Amino acid sequence: MAVVATGAGYAAMSKNVTLTVDGQQRDVTVLGSTVGDVLASEGIEVGDRDVVVPGVDTPVNDGTSVSVKYARPLDVTLDGDETRYWVTATDVTSALDQLGLDYRNADLSTSRGADIDRSGMALEVVTPKKLTVQIAGKKPRTENVTALTVGEALIELGVKVDKLDQVKPGVDATLEDGDRIVFTDIRKVKRTARESIGFDSVTKSDASMYDGQSETVRSGHAGLRRVLYRVTLRNGEVADRKALKVVVLRKPVDALTKVGTKDRPAPKPAPAPEPAPAPAAAPAANYASGGTVWDQLAKCESGGNWAINTGNGYYGGLQFNLSTWRAYGGSGYPHQNSRETQIAIATKVRDANGGYGSWPACSQSLGLPQ
Repeated sequence: MAVVATGAGYAAMSKNVTLTVDGQQRDVTVLGSTVGDVLASEGIEVGDRDVVVPGVDTPVNDGTSVSVKYARPLDVTLDGDETRYWVTATDVTSALDQLGLDYRNADLSTSRGADIDRSGMALEVVTPKKLTVQIAGKKPRTENVTALTVGEALIELGVKVDKLDQVKPGVDATLEDGDRIVFTDIRKVKRTARESIGFDSVTKSDASMYDGQSETVRSGHAGLRRVLYRVTLRNGEVADRKALKVVVLRKPVDALTKVGTKDRPAPKPAPAPEPAPAPAAAPAANYASGGTVWDQLAKCESGGNWAINTGNGYYGGLQFNLSTWRAYGGSGYPHQNSRETQIAIATKVRDANGGYGSWPACSQSLGLPQ
């Protein structure tokens, strides 16, 4: 009878409870009156950060549901800065939602669906960044990359960085939105070149030649060499080169010139200049006369001076102008010719004009026909 009574008492004191721990549900039968008693009977220990619903002091009855969510550390390194969070979520996506962290376009170090066990998780988050990049001397451009460091950004852009290349800032520098990256491609190559070798110009004194005289004895000829260079290329352009090996294929030939050193003889004295010719004398006055009408006209026109030249454009005893004189066969100037020649030309003028009208004033005063 005692055993039966004891069994009946246990049945009256025990309760059937649905217990869910971190999403894992099971039904348990426990003695006790509170949620804390249920947890203790199942060996479940909770801390201050763990979430128990309902609270540990809440009474339990048959059919009560108890939920336990263990808190776990989530160490988030965001673009290099680490922060520790405590979450009760058991996967990455739920944990980020719980924390209100929007990393939808970011790169995570693990899958968004990865489980987070009670020991927690270290999660690296790299956010997208807008960068200005200049690659190998090309025009700067804007790129959106999801990278933590400069080196990671260059890898994402498909740029291979060798040990000789220059990167500013350095490949290990942490990136921030708006940063600028300059990549300089540095390469060292070996190249062979054929080059001309210049020749010198040599002079040799020659006492048989006068000072100031020179003579080419031999023309100069350039030489030829083959040079092996180590060339430094900066973004494809030659920045420096150093000769490693030189082979002379043809030696240069110097140009040779003789120059005179002998003193020149003293120059002969210059002959005295010829005396300037005496100015030509003005023609002498010619007052030759006769009893002709032409002598009367000459006396009226020029005072009877057949050699007169006053500079007024009229010449001789009968005061010819030069055009009339030469039109009727006169040579030279009228005043340079004899009285007889001047009268002969005047006669032609008179006969051509039918009178003495070419000498209007004097012919009228003499009463001669016009």
